Amino acid sequence: MTDPLLDALQLHQGGRLAEAADLYAAILRDAPLHADASHLLGILKAQQGGPVRESVGLIARAAALNPDAPSYRGNLTKAVRGDWPAAAAGLRDAGDALFDHGQPTPAARAYRAAAMIQPDDPLAWGNRALACRDGGARDEAAEPARRAAALDPADAAVARLAAAILLDARHPAAADAIRRAIADAPTDAALRRALADATKIAGRYAEAAPLYRAALALDPAQATAWFHLGVVLGDQGRHADSLAPYGRAVRLDPTAVDPRYNLAHAQLVTGDWRAGWESFAVRFARGVTLPARQLPRWRGEPLNGKTLLFYGEQGHGDAIQMMRYAPLIAQAGGRVVVECLPGLVRLFANAPGVAAAVPLGDDPPADVLCPMMDAPGLFATTPDQCPNRAPYLRVPADARQPSLPEDRSVLTIGLVWAGDPHNSDARWSHADTRRSVPLAGFAPLLDCPALRLVSLQKGAAAAQAAEAPFAGRIGTDDIAAARDFADTAALVQRLDLVISVDTAVAHLAGALGVPVWVLSRFDGCWRWLLDREDSPWYPTARLFRQPALGDWAPVLRAVTAAARRLAPPP
Repeated sequence: MTDPLLDALQLHQGGRLAEAADLYAAILRDAPLHADASHLLGILKAQQGGPVRESVGLIARAAALNPDAPSYRGNLTKAVRGDWPAAAAGLRDAGDALFDHGQPTPAARAYRAAAMIQPDDPLAWGNRALACRDGGARDEAAEPARRAAALDPADAAVARLAAAILLDARHPAAADAIRRAIADAPTDAALRRALADATKIAGRYAEAAPLYRAALALDPAQATAWFHLGVVLGDQGRHADSLAPYGRAVRLDPTAVDPRYNLAHAQLVTGDWRAGWESFAVRFARGVTLPARQLPRWRGEPLNGKTLLFYGEQGHGDAIQMMRYAPLIAQAGGRVVVECLPGLVRLFANAPGVAAAVPLGDDPPADVLCPMMDAPGLFATTPDQCPNRAPYLRVPADARQPSLPEDRSVLTIGLVWAGDPHNSDARWSHADTRRSVPLAGFAPLLDCPALRLVSLQKGAAAAQAAEAPFAGRIGTDDIAAARDFADTAALVQRLDLVISVDTAVAHLAGALGVPVWVLSRFDGCWRWLLDREDSPWYPTARLFRQPALGDWAPVLRAVTAAARRLAPPP
């Protein structure tokens, strides 16, 4: 059996160019991405003195498919023969052929070369942007798209392409590109929504809200636009106003998870807890997992001695908050076994109403299951009817006792300035960035000698305690030695006050009945409600709320002033 490429090459080398060309062409008809056949046919066409565009297009196709082949690049240079406009056209042809055959990444290489030769060619830039986008290089697509739109602002198709790509890449030029596209199609609801999206991405939430309304006036069936309208209203602190857009989004697309989740948050943060607990079941469609065993869910019926698995489905703070329900479940006649994150096992094993606590994945025997966040709804919890007797957790006898000396001449304050960064989850990482504060923001507390500061910070942010001005002036030994939340609880119980961002230690202090000041970000968690300094969950909690997104300065000033007022007199 002969090799057609070898046969063609022999004809080519023997000077039988027409026959070789036919055989190369036949190979490419069967295998359009055959790099060697494309390369050799391009050389042959150049030898025949054929159009530069044709020979360059064939060799460029091969070079884009195999950019590491020096012979391809060398022969491509020879094929140009100084005719740069024709060469640019041939490179575009190569890109078109590759793109049409499902090879966007090599196509982007060909279009890039064309644009380098003719930098004023909007077609080369626009096609490169499209190929980069389809090849998964979203960020690389943005600049070519912007160049294409700038070179041919009157082309509506180019404007739309630039608008879509720049928006997808979250590029600062997206809004301008979308406005150019809107000028050609002022009643296009999708473009109007894209402009709202770009404005939202830029963080201009107050401007984005009317833009979403303008898009919805043109097409009120856009579920995603209703959802994002709710988001930008919530980001302005207008949670009550966000309820209707979220509800509309849910009705238009009941299968979409994010609108249902945000609706639940809005209901809870505005105090409509009865509806919110029911809506919050959507969390199981958003990544919250349950034990693999198919245990029946507890619906609040008498347990009559059955073992109930109280399952810690979410984070440390959520579990600490929900442990208030363990004694109530035990009163329903059940034996309560808690399955939780490993760092909570010792603390929870000692909790009232708990028969045993095991780490997640231990698969303890049980008769019924209660995910922890089901408990508030099962016990009809509302802001006015919230089981909040504290303390409801206690320090285990085997917890490490802190080395903190007794000194009643000072007010001992524990500080937590950052949460878990959740580096593996972009959604929660973004939220943690908003809730965390640099330790340096607490520096004014150092000016009051009657305040003694103790770190309660774990994780990478704990290293800030070794930096100026805190180095040697904030206690770190006890939290560094803490093995888990049981040890941390022993330390917290020895403090006069805890000042914490919205993280697990704030819940721990509240559960132990220790005074705690919670620094709540502007777009705070539902559990802290709105416009109040107290919390129905924790009688010893005081809320210091961020007045605007990202602005911690007023909060830190208020905390410093309040702490100084509490300090013992000299």
